[in-house]
Amino acid sequence: MYHTKMMIGYTSFMLFIFLAPSVAFLTDDMARQAGYGEEKLSTVVVSGALICDDESHPIPGASVAVWCGTDRKSIIRGKTDEYGDFLIDLPSHLHAIPDMEKRCRVRIVGVPNKSPCHRHQHRAKHTAQIKLLSSGNGVRTYSTHQIHLSTRSHPFRGHVINK
Repeated sequence: MYHTKMMIGYTSFMLFIFLAPSVAFLTDDMARQAGYGEEKLSTVVVSGALICDDESHPIPGASVAVWCGTDRKSIIRGKTDEYGDFLIDLPSHLHAIPDMEKRCRVRIVGVPNKSPCHRHQHRAKHTAQIKLLSSGNGVRTYSTHQIHLSTRSHPFRGHVINK
């Protein structure tokens, strides 16, 4: 009886020694195939433009972020270029979020002081929905289209308007 228990223990130990690297390899291989890990196999980008309605001009240098949940790892920051456009490439740990259109939003973090919309940014509802534009060849593209910050008086003062 004691000898049988020793043999079972030894056999289990040997199986673990020989199979553990294979299981780790399979796990790493499955993660790579799903687009995670060091090799980037998929791309998810979010684009949009920030416009100030006072003069219908772009807002360059504004800080924007894609927010996909409740923890800090789900917040990815970016800036608008000279045309008010932004393009944020999401890290691979966010690629598998189900219903990304419902769970992720673009948030306006800050507007430069020189923008006419700067003084009203604290009144704005700072988030915008994303919509799937295209999907194929391992690339998904989402967009907010244009986000208009308005400084007009009632009823649109300081609201974000997706167009």
